[in-house]
Amino acid sequence: MGVISPTLAVRNMKQTIEFYKDSLGFKMGMAFPNADNPEYADLSKDGMVLMFIPAENVGIGSEEKLGIGVNLYMNIDGDIDEYYNELKNRKVRIATEIKDEPYGIRDFTVEDIEGYKLTFCQKSKAIKNCMSCGMPMTKPEDFGGGNPANLYCLHCSKPDGSLKSYDEVFEGMVNFMMMSQKMDRKTAESAAKEYMSRMPAWGGGA
Repeated sequence: MGVISPTLAVRNMKQTIEFYKDSLGFKMGMAFPNADNPEYADLSKDGMVLMFIPAENVGIGSEEKLGIGVNLYMNIDGDIDEYYNELKNRKVRIATEIKDEPYGIRDFTVEDIEGYKLTFCQKSKAIKNCMSCGMPMTKPEDFGGGNPANLYCLHCSKPDGSLKSYDEVFEGMVNFMMMSQKMDRKTAESAAKEYMSRMPAWGGGA
């Protein structure tokens, strides 16, 4: 699996390093040429790395705003509620309070000292996902047969709540991918087959 390590331009390298270490709990990596006068630094959390360089080194003046339009989505380990409370206790600026999203993610957003936003996220424990297609099920009507105890969503279930056949679900997913992702039939079939192979209902892991 590939990784992406964004580089952020900042005006005060030392203060930024301190914020990520002391306030957000990131681990210090490399500082070049040294920690006392860094022209480059990287810090990490749960295997994700952020790199920092002085804004002036890439031609950003003192009047230009940093962080506008940048929001880094970071899928973290551990308990997201505990981490959220830790950051609040450290007086980190919370841009968006913690909440369960309708698409099955629990997240919150902080803003660093330069204006960059970081959204820390995890799979929500409060939202169930269809074991056949992975669709988040948040309302009774999302569940097959309108039964919140059902493991399958309304799209993968028959009217009585029982699971449709593999071919029926496969056809529905192919049509969905063709419509929503603008795929041709052959590409959609390949993508649907690969996706469904990972679903618990069709032999994939939980």
